[in-house]
Amino acid sequence: MPEHRLDVLFYSPWIGTLLVPGSGPPPGGAETQVLLVARGLAARGLRVGIGVDDTGIALPDTVDGVHVLRQPRPAGGGPLRPLVRIVLALRFLLAADARTYVQRGAGSVTGLVAFAARLRRRRFVFSSANVTDFAWHRLERSRLNRAGYALGIRAADRLVVQTEEQRELCWRHLRRDGVVIRSVAEAAPARTAPGEAFVWIGRLEPYKDPWAYVDLAEAVPRARFRLLGVAVSPEAEALRRRLLTRAAELPNLEVLDARPRREVGAVIERAVAVVNTSRDYEGMPNVFLEGWARGVPALSLAHDPDALIERYELGGYAGGSTERFAALAARLWEQRDREQDLASRCRRYVVEHHAPDVVIDRWLEALDAGTSPETSDVGDGDGA
Repeated sequence: MPEHRLDVLFYSPWIGTLLVPGSGPPPGGAETQVLLVARGLAARGLRVGIGVDDTGIALPDTVDGVHVLRQPRPAGGGPLRPLVRIVLALRFLLAADARTYVQRGAGSVTGLVAFAARLRRRRFVFSSANVTDFAWHRLERSRLNRAGYALGIRAADRLVVQTEEQRELCWRHLRRDGVVIRSVAEAAPARTAPGEAFVWIGRLEPYKDPWAYVDLAEAVPRARFRLLGVAVSPEAEALRRRLLTRAAELPNLEVLDARPRREVGAVIERAVAVVNTSRDYEGMPNVFLEGWARGVPALSLAHDPDALIERYELGGYAGGSTERFAALAARLWEQRDREQDLASRCRRYVVEHHAPDVVIDRWLEALDAGTSPETSDVGDGDGA
């Protein structure tokens, strides 16, 4: 841990495998955004740390100027393990003594980070990662976890949201005005050849509905489809096996092996479009941003955050209709070698709204201790 006090600590216990590629299944989009924002703030001269569970993998001391702080994990099992974990986490957070604590995504740890910040008389910023962050009580079964999250998010000095949609949910459920700060998109070179296949990338979870993607492949047999699913549980492994069995029956569908994040870009670069099939639970998909940065459009079944796809003409949005989904896919496939204008729109949108400099400027304002947490917005989202 650095000897000086941190300006910002991002508490992200499960980010370890992202910091050490190949050490295990990569975490989700929330952790990816934490790392990108932390790196951007460190590049601006802030003392930034990320709090990570010490799971035994060889974590680096720093990543691109960001200090990696290891949180001890309880040894052994037993009924007291959850309580020991809470005590260790609280001791870790208090020892970090950052000027501002940031935690992203709904969870019981939200309350813990808020409590540590209050004890230290520091600022706590909660950053949303999904529309469900504002209705988490409907998904979480544990009454204790629900209570911890509710207390934590209400104690936050500032609430940062990804989209205007999330800002509206924040007001509806909490009667507080969230600060809209768009997700970061890393710069990437424009692709130089037409796409080879549609691609679906994500965790193999029921709410992401990979079977809708399989149905799309069956509905558009002349197009090619690739599915890159990450399995992080026995249930997900079983789902992947079923998908492999089904793919063997469809000559135009290929299930790819999971790979480190740094290798996913090459898959996206060769995509006709990045496809999303989530129906209920979604934030701002990182894979959309990674595609748009390369000039690759998005194709979404039921989720268009802030109507960006339609408003900026960044691909196709089916509005929940499987028939329209298939029709949009067929059109994108047929026009894949003459979509230069579409590619240019995608790249221009990312540069104007999601480039690191644009997003980090807004984070710097949001973290400014001299700014009243509830009296100003940081930027105007996408100009809506």
